[in-house]
Amino acid sequence: MSSPTKPINEYPAHGLMPKQDTQAASFMKKYPTYDGRNTVVAILDTGVDPGAAGKSCYDYDTRGMQVTTDGKPKIVDLVDCTGGGDVDTSTVVKATAKEVNGEQVNVIQGRGGRTLIVDPSWKNPSGDYRIGLKRAYELFPSELVSRLKSERQQNFEVKQAHLIGEAQTQLAEFNKKYTNVTEQDLLQQRDDLEARVDQLKSLMDSYEDPGVLLDCVLFFDGQDWRAVIDVKESGDLRGQPALADYRKELKYHTFGEEDLLNFSVNIYEDGNILSIVTLSGSHGTHVAGITAANFPDDPTLNGVAPGAQIISLRIGDARLDSMETGPGLTRAAAHLALNKVDLANMSFGESSSSPVDGHFIKLLAEEAIGKAGCTFVTSAGNDGPCFSSIGAPAGMDASFVTVGAYVKHAQMQAEYALLESVAERPYTWSSRGPSTDGYRGVDIYAPGSAITSVPVYGLNKLDLKNGTSMSSPNACGCIALLVSALKAEKMDYTPYRLKNAVVQTGKSVEDPLGVGFIQVDKAWEYLESYKEHKDLDILFEVAVNKRGRQRGVYLREADETNQVQYLTTQIIPTFMGEKDPENPQYNRAKFDYDARVALISTESWISTPDFLYIHSGGNAFQIKVDPTVLSESEFHYGEVLGYDTAHPDRGPLFRVPVSVVKPAETKNGSLSYQRVEYGPGDIIRRFVKVPEGATYCELTLRAKAPSGTSPARFMLHLLQLVPNKSQKSKQTYTFLLGAGSYGDPKTEDQVISKRFAVRGGLNLEVALAQFWSGLGKHSVELNLEFHGVQIGGNISTGNGLVKLDPEVTRLDIAAPIRRETSVDIKVSFDTLRKYTRPTNAVIAPLHVDRNSLPNTKTLYELVLTYKFKTAEANTTVTPYFPSVMDQLYEHYLAGVFGIVYDANYKVVGHLDVYRHKIKLEAKGDYTIQLQLLTEVHGVLEKLKAAICELDFNASKTTTFNTYRRIADAFTSDKSTLASKLILERNDQKALYIAAPTNNSSWLPSNAKPGDALVGTLSFESKSVDGGKYKALYVIPPSPAESKSSSSSGKKSDEVIGQELAESIKNLQIGALKKLDKKTTAYDTLLASLESEDPNNIALLNYKLDSVWTLNGASQTDVLTGKTEFSKAQKDDIIALSDKVLGQINETELLQFYMRPKPSTTESDAAQQVRKSNDKKKQQLVKALKHRLAALVASLPAADSDKETIDQQRQEIDKQADHLAIWTKDDDVSSDVGSVLVQVKRERYAGRHGLALKAIKKYLDAAAVTSDTIKDLRTIWAVRADIYAKDLKWSLWADYDTKWNVIRAPPGGSAPL
Repeated sequence: MSSPTKPINEYPAHGLMPKQDTQAASFMKKYPTYDGRNTVVAILDTGVDPGAAGKSCYDYDTRGMQVTTDGKPKIVDLVDCTGGGDVDTSTVVKATAKEVNGEQVNVIQGRGGRTLIVDPSWKNPSGDYRIGLKRAYELFPSELVSRLKSERQQNFEVKQAHLIGEAQTQLAEFNKKYTNVTEQDLLQQRDDLEARVDQLKSLMDSYEDPGVLLDCVLFFDGQDWRAVIDVKESGDLRGQPALADYRKELKYHTFGEEDLLNFSVNIYEDGNILSIVTLSGSHGTHVAGITAANFPDDPTLNGVAPGAQIISLRIGDARLDSMETGPGLTRAAAHLALNKVDLANMSFGESSSSPVDGHFIKLLAEEAIGKAGCTFVTSAGNDGPCFSSIGAPAGMDASFVTVGAYVKHAQMQAEYALLESVAERPYTWSSRGPSTDGYRGVDIYAPGSAITSVPVYGLNKLDLKNGTSMSSPNACGCIALLVSALKAEKMDYTPYRLKNAVVQTGKSVEDPLGVGFIQVDKAWEYLESYKEHKDLDILFEVAVNKRGRQRGVYLREADETNQVQYLTTQIIPTFMGEKDPENPQYNRAKFDYDARVALISTESWISTPDFLYIHSGGNAFQIKVDPTVLSESEFHYGEVLGYDTAHPDRGPLFRVPVSVVKPAETKNGSLSYQRVEYGPGDIIRRFVKVPEGATYCELTLRAKAPSGTSPARFMLHLLQLVPNKSQKSKQTYTFLLGAGSYGDPKTEDQVISKRFAVRGGLNLEVALAQFWSGLGKHSVELNLEFHGVQIGGNISTGNGLVKLDPEVTRLDIAAPIRRETSVDIKVSFDTLRKYTRPTNAVIAPLHVDRNSLPNTKTLYELVLTYKFKTAEANTTVTPYFPSVMDQLYEHYLAGVFGIVYDANYKVVGHLDVYRHKIKLEAKGDYTIQLQLLTEVHGVLEKLKAAICELDFNASKTTTFNTYRRIADAFTSDKSTLASKLILERNDQKALYIAAPTNNSSWLPSNAKPGDALVGTLSFESKSVDGGKYKALYVIPPSPAESKSSSSSGKKSDEVIGQELAESIKNLQIGALKKLDKKTTAYDTLLASLESEDPNNIALLNYKLDSVWTLNGASQTDVLTGKTEFSKAQKDDIIALSDKVLGQINETELLQFYMRPKPSTTESDAAQQVRKSNDKKKQQLVKALKHRLAALVASLPAADSDKETIDQQRQEIDKQADHLAIWTKDDDVSSDVGSVLVQVKRERYAGRHGLALKAIKKYLDAAAVTSDTIKDLRTIWAVRADIYAKDLKWSLWADYDTKWNVIRAPPGGSAPL
């Protein structure tokens, strides 16, 4: 046995949950009881698992997320702010006595049809039960759904293999027994056995696990609403926990051992809505663990503030793969304010088109922070290393504490297993400031990784995660320690004071923007030292008068940095908001406040006055910034600091951040950077003014590393700040250097080339970074080459959209930078866009339970309903609402959320403020319900007619050609195309893009005038990331159809008279259908019609339909066995059909259709003959179908004598053959009556495989529309019956029963 070559040291466990470098550990060592106790921290995230690292659902453990250090419950409230767990429980039922398995019990029928046994021990004074239904997969996190579907499918496939084996054995035995089959019955038996095998295989091909369907039952026990959920799908609710709102009893439950997902409940709107609160991911539990986990048996795993209590506010919506939504954000912010939560952590975010504003931001800043006193801590984002890569809500208000991610040696040792030690630094991907309006953005750094609690469903207790998502809760925990101490010491504080202390005392880490690393001890010393200083409770806001109101000075573009700037800057003291305006608390403080301020600039290129007097109304001064003395292609940062001259030691009252980025100019559109050596974590940024007219850049990177050097991960980020445009589409690349892929045969350099779109005239940051943990030295040189084909005129909009004219569009292009030798113009369209407006728009106030704002206002909802159709199955649609999409944190509304349904109310997709491609499996009718929220009724009024753009995959890709002259589009062939050409520098050309001129066959199917084709216009054959213009072509009106020269357009008096008489007769028959058959009016009208023309075929067809409905039933009810069918009804149908058939000369009709149809336009007389014969054929087929259905419906009982059965079947076969003569060229699979007739025939003969084959053919072709949903539900029920009763395929019977409930939810549309 070999011995270790080095001593086995103790594991550096202190790095698993970093607390030492932040001084949190030393602070708690000094003050053991200031460990977060008596503080409540809200976690705005994917939800927190109440069972994380715990042993039981009900007995508090001493680990993880179970209890605080002083024995209090760790999690005091669990709230789903998104509404994703909502269940409609407005249906009220009563229990009835019933015998089940020999036992007398009380039962109710669940929403999905299952019988539910209620627990006799429940206290329910009213006897009313509210019922609802929820598909578990709509609640579960996506990663759990994937695991469960995989595991359940494996189990399903084992049972399915047994069924297929049985079916294949039966077929093999038949083929062995009958080697030469010629008899019709045996042929049909073989076909049926083959169909059974095929159907089983086909079913598995389309298998999708439905998951668990949760029956939900609510009742009021006289004090609280309680919910019971049938997690076992057993129907027996006895012994299941009756849960109240979590905050009342702190009880939760687990869905099952299979998933190990815990849940709790909240009940709203007087029992009409049940909210099942669970998780949309593991992220939130991990975040909560960093802030406040408590492991007494292993304190090294403790969160930063183990004594703190947690409130989970879930903002990540499981329906959208844990994406945050406006409704969730608004409810979360309101909860913070209304419940006066001490601190909140939000490790979520998106890129924003605005650095400030937004409904959620305002609600947080003014109400939750400014009035309720909640300290709001948020992550900076993981979009670095570029400057100004900060996300939202990070830095969107000066009252937020925005946290970047830092990695220390303790983390490296315990969490990352690096071969070599590397320098401490911010994580490479940590987003940086400044904000686009000059605000510093990031306030503090904290450790950006940890190993801590994760949800039980992940099947592991602890896990490593990193990101600013981890640094933010670490900082939040640090601040919770300070709040705990302040409360214990009975010291007054505000969120502004806490932020002041944290920012002023941050440890310098030589950050370019002066951001420090959080230090708890130092912050506490600061709070103690300056506890009497009231100005710490004032937030000093900065307003720089440049391009509107900015929160700092940010000079980035060439025209700004080439001259001295004089900038008027206002300092605005902001006091805490008044909780009760009628009893103001801060007016006296505002009156008393003034300060004599010394202004200090930290850099020589920034000049300011020496002093500034400030009172509560603020004051303004001028800053001079001289960027002309600064070096180019670098980021320069300084500050103007304002010190109270009476107390300069307390640090600056305010900071005015000043950022200057002076871009380098290119020479002839190119720029090269010499070889530079990179090491672990090195970031080298270059700033370049993109030449005017440039549309893309080709970046070439050449790298070399010494032999034996470890390959290292590099990140290349490219960023331009386009006004009012988010950075979601910025170009980012990751690759390994030192791993081979040598692109130049003349050297050993590794060559990487990227082509990406740019905006001419704007500063481009090119940030290349060796990842913080990437080892070794790598030398890299960089070359940038800008290209551009510029579009002139007004056809291109500011967002890169080119609108084409109906026939020919003039395209003026130029090459302003260099000679472009391979201009390749391509215009193609692959998307069909349809525009629609709402069919219904309803504004209503929402229930106050969870939709009240702190200012006592209630949210209103505007529900917009849009209808659309699709004629194709297995297609996609992307709905887009221009007036309310592409904005989230900066949104002017409180929320945007939508659901897409089919005609059966099956949910096929969900919508928020970003585009989502929704898969439409079936053709048919669809509905979008879009919910818009705000407290301002007038805003919703203006949105009641909001346009919806529906983008479908076009049935064909269409290309437009480009010509040198407009005449070429109409007079020449493809030899005159001008798609490929050379453009000399500054050469301008006029070209013409022409729509196809050959009729309308080039248009996608279903395209109509007013629709639009959406595609791209490009000038490069090589791919350019983000480098194509979007092209839009609105389909013009169709050409007028030419009239036939053979048609006079005038009908004879005889024809007009016949058509008039026929129309009157049809109107009278239509009136019969509407009249009550028991009324005198009905009898009179029917008698009149019979006396006038008893053999009128339309009247006879009406009578045929009426026979089926004698007992208030339908033909479908008869064929599915729901109602009896008498011999008299059969005889009536036979007699009536004989009358119809007797009036039609089938021989003449057959001879007519056997003649080929003329290829030329028929004469008026010929057209009239064809029209008459088509009508006769339709009447004939209808009569034959009635006749066949009547015979099939009256099949004798299976125990009848064989002769009777054979006679009936022979007659049925005869009539079926007769019908087939007229329908063999027609697809009758879409006629539900015909399908049910065929299915009943096959089932009667024992050919259940062929019955399923007929059903599958119908379902494959069926559209889901309001007209077909009843038929579809009938067919689904018949299929389930065949599975269960005929074939004994209980596996598929259970599967289909579940899916029938999902396909057609019994409660209709899901709650928004």
